[in-house]
Amino acid sequence: MKLPPERPAAAPWSTAFITRMYRYKSLLLRRWWILLLTICCGLFVEAWLIFQTPPSFQSTSKMMMAGKLNINQGPVYSEDNVNFYGTQIQLMQSAEVRRGAAALVRSTNPELQPVPVELSVAQRPRTSIFELQAIGSSPDYTQAYLNAVMQKYIDFKRGMREGQTHSFTTGITEQLIQVEKDLRTAEDEMLDFQKQNNIGFIQEEGNSAAQYLVKLNQDYARLKTEYELLEKLDLDQNLDRGEKPETSPGASPTDQVGMPFSDVGPEGDYLKAKQQVQLLKAERDTLSQDLRPKHPKIIKLNDEISKQEKLIELFRSDAIEKLETRRKSIGKQMENLQGNIKEWEVKALDLSQRLAQFNRIKGKVDRTKLLYDRLTNDLKSVDVSQVIDTGDQISIMEPATTPVSVRPGLLKSLLLGFGGGALVGIMILLLLDRIDDRMASYGEFQRHFSENVVGQIPKEKVKGTMALLQPDDPRHIFAESFRNIRSSLLFMPYEGPRPKTILVSSAVPNEGKSTVSANLAIALALSGARTLLIDGDLRRGALREQFGSNSRLGFAEVLQQEVPWQEVVMPTAYLSLFLLTRGRTLSQPSEHLLRESTDQFLK
Repeated sequence: MKLPPERPAAAPWSTAFITRMYRYKSLLLRRWWILLLTICCGLFVEAWLIFQTPPSFQSTSKMMMAGKLNINQGPVYSEDNVNFYGTQIQLMQSAEVRRGAAALVRSTNPELQPVPVELSVAQRPRTSIFELQAIGSSPDYTQAYLNAVMQKYIDFKRGMREGQTHSFTTGITEQLIQVEKDLRTAEDEMLDFQKQNNIGFIQEEGNSAAQYLVKLNQDYARLKTEYELLEKLDLDQNLDRGEKPETSPGASPTDQVGMPFSDVGPEGDYLKAKQQVQLLKAERDTLSQDLRPKHPKIIKLNDEISKQEKLIELFRSDAIEKLETRRKSIGKQMENLQGNIKEWEVKALDLSQRLAQFNRIKGKVDRTKLLYDRLTNDLKSVDVSQVIDTGDQISIMEPATTPVSVRPGLLKSLLLGFGGGALVGIMILLLLDRIDDRMASYGEFQRHFSENVVGQIPKEKVKGTMALLQPDDPRHIFAESFRNIRSSLLFMPYEGPRPKTILVSSAVPNEGKSTVSANLAIALALSGARTLLIDGDLRRGALREQFGSNSRLGFAEVLQQEVPWQEVVMPTAYLSLFLLTRGRTLSQPSEHLLRESTDQFLK
């Protein structure tokens, strides 16, 4: 028989995880009593340990953050408000406070024997109240120790506050002495400077020098502009510029000094001669329309025009010479102004430096005096805070209560026992799962094997022996599972002749081989097929009891060839179903199954 092709055994991690969880669930349902037993053992051990320990006594007390008078003042002692409560809890439980509390108990109650005390502090939710709890083996010592812890905590904080205040006062005093020396030095320096310099005169003279220096710069800029224009423009352009001077409404008379145009002198004569020539030429042009060129009037006009042109050249030379003289004069004025500007710049710079030096000295005095006043006020504020400080913010609300007998850590111990027992139980279950290699689910079978699964049989919960299938069996799911297996076997594709023999086996005992083989044979018989059911378990076969047969001969005798198989085959209550029981028990069944007679029987 050729089997169908193998399927690829590729399962994603999610499928493997779900399969593993199902296996653990099945194991827990079957072995739950192991986990329960280990948990009970863990709880028992912890309970025994708790009752073996000596009794302890618990005392409690309360502290609260009291109100405090707040006066608007400068430096006062304060703490970090962000982590205030956590800091106070750690301070109450600190080694310094606990050592001080133990020493206080020894000094006030020398008759008490010191014992270890477990101290815990917690803040009550939504309040400013601290709950302190002390647990020790001696009730009197535990109560005294808790009261001493609260007192030492208050003393420790008071000492911290006083130390901080003393350090702050000392630092301010030292700094105040130094600042006072610096203030006296700065005041003496300012007084010496005022003796050597008239501050009022320096300020006034500095302003005047600045204004005069601005005026000199303006005059120099105006002369420089005039000088450059005289160099770049010719005579006619300079005369044209001088005929229409552009003056602003607010210009001073000195702003117009140096303009080159004048109605008298060579410039005026030059302009008048040019105008006269233009008039004569206009008159000649008018007469030329009616007179010939040789006319006496025309000739006279030409002579006058020639005469005026000669005068123009003469006046032009004089005007150019005057403009050159003017340019040189302006150059000299610029040189003089440059000297004055440099001189006044030196004066203004000196005045400015002396004034800046005075302002620097005065600013140093003012800053030092301001710092001195602030330090003085801070020192007064510290003195006031020492006077009005009536105590710590946290005070004792309730002293230590009378100790009561307790079992410390009872809940913790029980949880530890529960967890330890559960852990041991889980480890045992995992070990059993590691040892047990049986398949617990269809998904697990698919993950480990590539063979096709022809069907699944549900587990039936019954008391005693499971009943065989009936034609109208009320166990519908159970009966339908065997019908599905029957259909899968009958309609499975094969190459060659279809097999006539079906072997039901397993790797370990008590997996339901007899139940499966018997019910599968019944399902085949109910379909009309002539079926022979052979009990091949020659050691522990139970098909004879299931079918209610009383035959003592069976498959063992057939293998030993003591009787023919036709004589030992028994009919059953099911039509078309026959049974061959196992017969007597054989010690070595494998030796008989390997004989040639077995092959002949199966054929």
